[in-house]
Amino acid sequence: MSNYFIQTYTWNPWHNLAVEKYLAGQIKKGDIMLYLWQNERTVVIGRNQNALRECRAQLLEEEGGCLARRTTGGGAVYHDLGNLCFTFLASPEVYDLEKQLKVIQHACRKFGIETSFSGRNDIITEEGFKFSGNAFSKTSQCSIQHGTLMVNVDVSQLGKYLTPSKDKMKAKGVKSVQSRVCNLQDLNPEVTTDDMRKALKESFEELYGSFEELDLKILDNPEVKETYDLYSSWEWKFGKSPECETSYRKRFDWGELEIYLKLNAMHISEIMVFSDMLDVELPGKIEKLLLGKRYDMADVDLEKDLPECEIDQMSKLAEVVQWLAGLRD
Repeated sequence: MSNYFIQTYTWNPWHNLAVEKYLAGQIKKGDIMLYLWQNERTVVIGRNQNALRECRAQLLEEEGGCLARRTTGGGAVYHDLGNLCFTFLASPEVYDLEKQLKVIQHACRKFGIETSFSGRNDIITEEGFKFSGNAFSKTSQCSIQHGTLMVNVDVSQLGKYLTPSKDKMKAKGVKSVQSRVCNLQDLNPEVTTDDMRKALKESFEELYGSFEELDLKILDNPEVKETYDLYSSWEWKFGKSPECETSYRKRFDWGELEIYLKLNAMHISEIMVFSDMLDVELPGKIEKLLLGKRYDMADVDLEKDLPECEIDQMSKLAEVVQWLAGLRD
């Protein structure tokens, strides 16, 4: 049996999640590892969640943030540098959730903060406030528990980025449950994320014994890069979203449009367009143009897809595409 510890100081969620996947593949029989990491301005959604239902992804990206999809279940969460993420990676025969949770609880106790596990995958304070959410996955080789620790998160950003779309959306998949949350600094103003890194490292050693701290150089390899490319791709972030339906309405100078969309893996699988415009052919051309395309309009090429269109129609189609491309939040 071997104990390992590693922590990164890279704030990119796709890299950090790629590292987690790589480390899981390195676990041997009897091994357990604690991995600490942080993300900057990030919304992380669960494996089976609909990105559109859970967050204002376009606003997040426009303001320099990242959308990430993890491989575990659970709800959407917001990360910034006031949050510390932890991952326990263990061989199945040594995986012990109660003992792993004690590492977290003992670390908090070093700052005079008493905690308990709520049974809803959350760690809460004595007052019942959530400061840590957990999610789980496993393979035959490795069992994973990972979670968050809200130390000094800017909670005003939770409502800003985790707000569902104002448009009507009937979506399948997991919906996040809003809980009362607090920062550990609300209970002890002196605690910082660096303090919690140190406390978790100490608690891990106290409960598991001595460990080997891994060199970050092991993460500089093609496997991490390949997984990073996958996790940062549009297909992984948006294309994994469950089937859903939505509708939009807008009045242009040339008429009103009402568009109904059915999305499958964030591609338009069905579309219906209604309008009071004088050009009776244009609604059909909109349907022909957009059917099968990505919901963010990134793969729409007007000249290639509808080369037969007149200049006036092409101009109107461009307006429609531009409008729909701006509706992801």
